[in-house]
Amino acid sequence: MALPFPGATLLKETWNTHDTNRRWFSDDYFDLIVWYDTDRRLIGFQLCYDMQGNEHAFTWREGTGTAHHRIDSGESSPLKNMTPVLVPDGAVPYNMLARQFRERAANIDADITALVLRKLSEESGEDGV
Repeated sequence: MALPFPGATLLKETWNTHDTNRRWFSDDYFDLIVWYDTDRRLIGFQLCYDMQGNEHAFTWREGTGTAHHRIDSGESSPLKNMTPVLVPDGAVPYNMLARQFRERAANIDADITALVLRKLSEESGEDGV
């Protein structure tokens, strides 16, 4: 399958997270962390995007809804290694995220893909984002 985004790769599950309540998928543009309850029901996800540039996170948690943040790396100096933090950020590029995610999600479970795309669509206010 040819990907429409130059240099795009497919999301792959990271090697053994040792956590039965969490799964982690990544590629060069996205990190997707998915959370489960003890019955293995999907209860949330965090889709981090633009990993090599201006990194952001779109998060959904059951019971609390969605949030959008910019990830501040905390790195103001090459001599310090500070902890990244989430800071509130503005508009979410829903259409672009959905398009990129759809193209890169071939290797992950269909129910995870459907949930992420559904939440992006619901938050955008547009059908079929």
